[in-house]
Amino acid sequence: MKPQETKFTFVYNEIKQCILEGQIPPGNALPSSRMYCEQFHVSRYTINRVFDALRTEGLVDIQPRLAPIVVSKKDTCHSSNTVFEILKQKEGILQVYQTFALILPSLMVFALQGCDVEIMPHYKQAVKALRLGYVSGGWSSPSKLGYDILRIGGNSLFSELYSTFGLYNKLAFFTENCPYFSKHFLQGSASVTNVIIDILKGNDPLTKYNQLSNMYQELTDSIENTLNHLSERMPKCPAQTGLKYSWNPMRGQDYYYSKIVDDINLKIGLGEYPVGMYLPYEKQLASQYDVSLSTVRKALSELEQRGFVKTLNGKGTIVIEPDDTRLHQLALNSGYVDKALRYLHALQLMVLIIRPAALAAAPHFTKAELDELEDGFTSSGSIYLTAILESIMKHTRLEPFYVILSKTNLLLEWGHHFAYYPSKKHTLSNLNKQVILAFQQLRKGNASSFADGIADCYRYNLVCMKKHMLEKYRFHNVANIRIPEKY
Repeated sequence: MKPQETKFTFVYNEIKQCILEGQIPPGNALPSSRMYCEQFHVSRYTINRVFDALRTEGLVDIQPRLAPIVVSKKDTCHSSNTVFEILKQKEGILQVYQTFALILPSLMVFALQGCDVEIMPHYKQAVKALRLGYVSGGWSSPSKLGYDILRIGGNSLFSELYSTFGLYNKLAFFTENCPYFSKHFLQGSASVTNVIIDILKGNDPLTKYNQLSNMYQELTDSIENTLNHLSERMPKCPAQTGLKYSWNPMRGQDYYYSKIVDDINLKIGLGEYPVGMYLPYEKQLASQYDVSLSTVRKALSELEQRGFVKTLNGKGTIVIEPDDTRLHQLALNSGYVDKALRYLHALQLMVLIIRPAALAAAPHFTKAELDELEDGFTSSGSIYLTAILESIMKHTRLEPFYVILSKTNLLLEWGHHFAYYPSKKHTLSNLNKQVILAFQQLRKGNASSFADGIADCYRYNLVCMKKHMLEKYRFHNVANIRIPEKY
C-alpha cells in the first residue's frame, strides 16, 4: 500500500506553502492554533510542533503568548524565477481554477442557506478589502470569508476542499505580482470588486448560483489570460512539469487495516464476495494489500465485529448475512456515529458536485460505451449507479475534479453495508429505476436532464440513509443534515 502521510507532515507542508506563496504576507500573524486545529482536525500538540519547525526554518518568529509572525523572505515570492516556476505549472493551475469554478458556486449557495453573512468573522475585513483588492494582501480577508461560509455550512468536507483551492490556486502571486491581472480583473471587474457581498447576501438560491458561477468563470478566464500574457513575455516558455493536485479527506483516519476493511466491505456490498463465499486466505490478502498478517487479521476482526464475516477454525473466513441486532449494537459506538456522519456529508457533497461532472462528461460518451452500460443494467442485485459514476469519472478531463470525485466516492464506500438493511430490495430497485431514467436522457442527448437525474440518484440515497439512521438507530445528530436543493 502507498505510504501514509503523517498529520504533522501534511499540516507543516500546507502552512509552509501558504507562507512561501505569500498567502500570509510577511509581518502578518498566522491564524491561531485553535483555528488550525479546527481546519486540519489535529491536536494543539501537532500544531505547536509545526510552529516550532517553521521557526527553525526561519519562516516565522514566535514570541511568548503571541501568534507566530511571518518573517520576510526576499527570495520567495519576489524571486526572478517565480514567473518561470508558475508557467511550468500553467496547465495544472488553470485546471484547478476550472474545477473550482464548477463546484464552488453550488457549495457556497448551499452553505449560505439560513446563514447571515454579516455575522461571519471576516465579513467586515472582506468588505473593506474588496474595495481595495489590488493592494498587497488585499484578497486575504475575502478568501477567509469564503472559508467561513463553507465552514458554517455544517459540512467539514466543504471547507477542506476550499483550503486545497487556496493552497493550489497561486492567487497571492496573481494579485500581488501581476499588474496585468490587477488591471484586467481586480480593478476592471465590477462583478467582483463591487457586488460580491450583494451576491452572498441575496435570497434567491438560483440567482445567487448563477451570479457566483459567472464570477468564478470570469476569474478563471482572467487567470487563463494572465498566464497566456506571461507566456508571451517569456523568451522561452518552460516545459510543463504538472501540478499534482491532492486531497485526502481521510487523512489521519486512513489506517492500513481500515482501508482493507472498506475495500472488502465494498466488494461484499457489490456482490463480488457474496454470502456463503470464503474470502482469500490471510496470506493471500496480505500479499494482495502488501501488508503484514497482523494487519489483515485486524481488518478481518473488524469485519467480524460488524457481522459481515465469520472466521471458522481450519476453514477460513466466510461472508455471512449480517445480524440486525449486531448492527444495532455497533451503531451505539461513538466512532461508528462519526463515520456515519462523515458518510452522509460525503453524500451531501456528491449531490452538489456530480451534476457539473455529469454535464461535462455527457458529450464524450460513445455509442459503444452506452451499449455496454445498458447491457449491464440487467441484474436486479447490481448497483447501476456505480457503473454510471465510473463512466463519468472516465470522461472527467480535469485532474483536480477527478481527484475530488474519486476521494468522495471512497468515503461513500463505507456506506455500502447499508445495502444489507431490510429495505435493500425496495431502495435498490427505486435507485436503479432512477439511474435508468437518467441514462435514457443521456441516450437522447439531453445532457442537462441526465446530469439532473444522476444528482437526484445521490439525493435519493441521502434521503433514505438519513431517514434510516434517524428512525432505526436514533442518530439524532443526522437530523441537521440538510438535503441540497436543485439549482
